[in-house]
Amino acid sequence: MRVLGWCSCALLVACTTHASPESTGSAGASLPPIEPPPVAARPQAPPEPPKPQPAVTPASTAAHAHVQSRVLGTALPDSPLVHFTPIEHADTALAHFHDALRKLAAGNDPDGKVRVAIYGSSSVAVDRYPAYLRGYLQQRFGDGGIGFVAAAPLWRWHRHNEVTIDATKGWSIDHAQKKSVREGGHLGVMGASAIATRKRVGTSVKPGGKESFSPFAEQSRIEVHYLKQPKGGRFALEIGDRKLATISTRASGFEAAVHVPKRPGKSTEPIRMHLLGDGEVRLLGLSLERDQPGVVVDALGIGGTRAANMLLWDEPGWAKALAARAPDLWVLAYGGNECMDEDEPIETYRENLRAVIDRFAKVVPDASCLLVGPVDFMVEAEDGTWSPRVRLVQIIATQRELATERGCGFFDVRAMMGGDGAMDAWVTGELAKADHLHFTKLGYTHEGRVLADALMRDFDAPGTTP
Repeated sequence: MRVLGWCSCALLVACTTHASPESTGSAGASLPPIEPPPVAARPQAPPEPPKPQPAVTPASTAAHAHVQSRVLGTALPDSPLVHFTPIEHADTALAHFHDALRKLAAGNDPDGKVRVAIYGSSSVAVDRYPAYLRGYLQQRFGDGGIGFVAAAPLWRWHRHNEVTIDATKGWSIDHAQKKSVREGGHLGVMGASAIATRKRVGTSVKPGGKESFSPFAEQSRIEVHYLKQPKGGRFALEIGDRKLATISTRASGFEAAVHVPKRPGKSTEPIRMHLLGDGEVRLLGLSLERDQPGVVVDALGIGGTRAANMLLWDEPGWAKALAARAPDLWVLAYGGNECMDEDEPIETYRENLRAVIDRFAKVVPDASCLLVGPVDFMVEAEDGTWSPRVRLVQIIATQRELATERGCGFFDVRAMMGGDGAMDAWVTGELAKADHLHFTKLGYTHEGRVLADALMRDFDAPGTTP
């Protein structure tokens, strides 16, 4: 029994330590050690390109601190939801604007003013991020004044950062988004008019709140823009209780006009206008500037509007008014409302936007231009959830395409927010409102900071455009 047990063990060892004759080529020969197959090296992911950064200088740091202290009372806190996004083609698209700033800083600007005209819908109309740009640029290059403002509130929640606009009852507001826009589209540089007929109907423009950047008392040049027209009435212009002029708007035809009063001294009293009741008066706005070199930023926003609405404005009147403002940079900040125009082919949107851009290029051909894209505007389902809009992608792509085609810069607001689907986080983070379209005051302040850095990146650090 012991012998059999030993033989069984021996046979087992032989089987486990020697290969079969077929595999060795000769019975009983030992095998070389088996080498493990080589392990294929895993492909290394290419390193992520460095994220673009703003150009930080003592001047930019001081300007940001000035604005943020005025708006928030403290420094703007960093947020992981906000991403620096450069302006595409900034080196060429903003060349004239940057050159104008350099001339202004050197005391060589012909009229001592660098003006920025920002057109858009509600994001411009609340004058949050345009006000940030106003304060930032004026801190760096001089305060040229408040700029162009409406003559009467354009809607119930009308806001301008530098002034408060009050009006009595009796005014109607005309702009091209309304179906009842007056024939001819005589809407001035802003695209809106305030219309009244009855005696004592009035409006006033007075100093703004604690966030204002440009002292109201030092607006030494006032322009009152109005429309001359058949059967036009008269209105009185006053500062406080001092009557400056009685202006007649009666003429044989329609023509935009400007009255420049001689303002007696400095005053913080309201600028008042009231009708004498002898005909219709259409007020197109006021321009308030200072008699010193500096930057002026016009916030020309109307809630609910689209870029194509500009094609309904009286082009000769608008062109004359815009040429007189002589902007060194004009900005179109539209697209959110157009996202809801699902029945309009994107080709129609493209052609309308191209026509608007071409109007500006015709009137101010040397000015720099910038398209500011829409926010990450999502669509709400019946169950209350939000999902991306296909049309938003199309609009952003179209704006980027036309900006390149027409030599303008493009600022991608959705990318600044973090890309597709970022709006939910902005709402949760209290940077955007629950409607998933409008920002909060804090969100607009972040947008102003990023856009200011994007505008000045190539100015402060030439050659950084990607």
